Amino acid sequence: MLLAQSRYWRVSLSRKRSAALLALSGLPEEFADLDGFEVEVPLLRWNAVVRNAESDRKLLGGVLLDGATAKDRVARVVGSDPILGELQRVVRDATVALIEAGVLSIAPAVEES
Repeated sequence: MLLAQSRYWRVSLSRKRSAALLALSGLPEEFADLDGFEVEVPLLRWNAVVRNAESDRKLLGGVLLDGATAKDRVARVVGSDPILGELQRVVRDATVALIEAGVLSIAPAVEES
């Protein structure tokens, strides 16, 4: 099931509905070596993607590293402003689609005492 799509990124839900698959395609020639890059993110870790997508490239890279098919390309993906910008947009759109599909829910943060 396609959740979100941008110029470079495509996010789909896994068959078991337990993970989101982020895939790069249609990149300009300067990023041709990244074409076909994929990351499978378990939905239990999706919050970490959302939390770090807008704030910290290094932490986002660490989250993506776990499910990346080509771990050596993660730094280049999060280091590229155009690719990261598209990823940020598609993560927001995919999050809304996951909530609408009833696969993900929003809950208040637990207060620590």
